[in-house]
Amino acid sequence: MAGMFSNAAAYDGYMGRWSAKLAPLFLDFAGIHDGGRLLDVGCGTGALCRAAAEAAPRSEVVGVDPAQAFIEHARAQCTDPRITYDLGDALNLSYPDDSFDQSLSLLVFMFIPQGERAAGEMRRVTRPGGAVAACTWDSGDGKMELASTFWEEAVRLDPAAEARRADKTLRYNRRGELGALWKGIGLEGVEETAIGMRMEFASFGDYWLPLQREVGPIGTYAKGLSPEARDALRGALRARFLGGGPDGPFTLRARAWAARGTVPG
Repeated sequence: MAGMFSNAAAYDGYMGRWSAKLAPLFLDFAGIHDGGRLLDVGCGTGALCRAAAEAAPRSEVVGVDPAQAFIEHARAQCTDPRITYDLGDALNLSYPDDSFDQSLSLLVFMFIPQGERAAGEMRRVTRPGGAVAACTWDSGDGKMELASTFWEEAVRLDPAAEARRADKTLRYNRRGELGALWKGIGLEGVEETAIGMRMEFASFGDYWLPLQREVGPIGTYAKGLSPEARDALRGALRARFLGGGPDGPFTLRARAWAARGTVPG
């Protein structure tokens, strides 16, 4: 996953635009306390921070991420003085106890090996009565078509790709897993929901070109193919999405799981 978090511009082209589309939907579920102080854990290039600042014009928003390249990218794009970005680790947040009214995390927990520790840190820095919420892509049953369609065609052409598709390192990305984590750290009133959205592509190139940037498991796999194998996969995916017709727009479904809870007190 190192490549996924070293090139901020490539990440924005591949996944950042969908983070920006998902962020307001996640905030609707998480709720937002306008006039308070909000922490975004694993802020990446700043999609959730920007959405939160827009939704809560009287709030202060702090984003924290361990990737220097992402923090620098987010700072360079930031024009809102209410948003600040810090370099830091979700497992050891540098903020004092009860520092924030809310702590949120968007599309991060599937990559954290010690999820319980990170969730506990989010609870620690959130005041009693404050909300803690997180959201991850659903990779359980094909509802994330950006990934599922790619791997279906990849495996059809190259059975060895099954080992990549069956990657078990991603966490908290199936029904019930985030909710169980939230209950496990002692949050109250825990709720979990599915958030659906549509990924709209202007053309096949709009879908395919970002995959060539070696971002994430899909990009890493595609980049590692021979030119002939990559062309075969490209043709198979184009035929699947466009049905052999001319290039044009198409839409893929996506679903995320989100959980929220309240710090006791």
